[in-house]
Amino acid sequence: MFASDILKVFYAPHKIFKKIVENPKYWGAIAVFILFIALQTGATYLQYEKIHYEQTFPSAYNTALSDWTDNSTLWQVSPSSALVSNNNFDTLNNTYYGNSSLQFVSFAGNNISMTLTDFDSVKCGPDSYQNLSMRIKIASPSGSPTSVILTLYSITESNYFQYDLTSCFSNTNVDTWNNITVPVGSEASNWLTTGDASWANITSLNLEFAFAEDSDISICVQGLFFRDFYQTYMQINSTYFIITILQQVVFQFIFHWLLFTGIMFIVIKGLKGAVVWKPLFIAVGFALAVLLIQALIGFAALATLPEIFSPMEYQTALAGEYEVIHTTLMTQTATHTTITAISSLIIYAWTAILGAFIAKALVTEFTWSKSILTGTAAIVVTIVLMGLLGV
Repeated sequence: MFASDILKVFYAPHKIFKKIVENPKYWGAIAVFILFIALQTGATYLQYEKIHYEQTFPSAYNTALSDWTDNSTLWQVSPSSALVSNNNFDTLNNTYYGNSSLQFVSFAGNNISMTLTDFDSVKCGPDSYQNLSMRIKIASPSGSPTSVILTLYSITESNYFQYDLTSCFSNTNVDTWNNITVPVGSEASNWLTTGDASWANITSLNLEFAFAEDSDISICVQGLFFRDFYQTYMQINSTYFIITILQQVVFQFIFHWLLFTGIMFIVIKGLKGAVVWKPLFIAVGFALAVLLIQALIGFAALATLPEIFSPMEYQTALAGEYEVIHTTLMTQTATHTTITAISSLIIYAWTAILGAFIAKALVTEFTWSKSILTGTAAIVVTIVLMGLLGV
């Protein structure tokens, strides 16, 4: 019976709303509510299963990408006269990367070594972190370094991997931030292995710069983290994510139901019509069966959505990086976005039409002009309020 009444919303709205108004029962509207939860939850789940978010170490989501460059006490430097401090003026100017960079200074020498002491073990490889990123600026001297060596230690100082970064600075301009990404893990090439080093257990790192002549050396480091490990929300925290989806879907329907009913009630009253809440509320619940069509269209639209990989640069939103990634992501999701936008417009218009049928059934003396005005005004205000409420 409920199924038959719900279907009549689509092909015989004038008959079903008249029946609902005369004998309002909640069960049919509740059935629409339950069906919507099931369909929309499924569509939302499948959509987010296609979106992969880059994970980092240190985690940008739990703390910030600045953990290793916010605290100078985590580092050891040599020679003994070298200094490390936080530079609050020379930074990337981004919340994720922190409010300061680390500045390493050595006077009247030709080399400087900086070591990030023991941190929680990091696993590198195909099923984990596959790159190490860092932003480095050589403030002085003006010439390029003759040697830059990156060392990753595995538990002890006798077990390590080394990588020659010298070529990354061959054309470096003074006072320019270098964005360097180095492949790590068992499949990465150009690493020299010493001792019993394991990519499954990286526990500290070292950067060593050498220059051709003695001079004052000043180097800033920021944005240092392991990366290129992607996970969906379900992989990150499946229980929390499912609960979050359910909450969003439930509140979306309830807010829509209450707002549309409330605004119709006010408009009808404003037009001097007699209206009772219960039959109006139940009729609107039936009318929201059109949201089931929108959910089904959402399933179809997912077929056009490729696997999406959202890198950390999309979150950090540094000028010049964010725009390129944003353009790429928008291109990948363009068809899905278009289908979703068009279906939303159709559903809103359809809901307004059903609102007119409801108004006419409730207030028989209303002209069709007043009924259409009621449905249109109600959906427009509902859309605006839901947008403001972020529902």
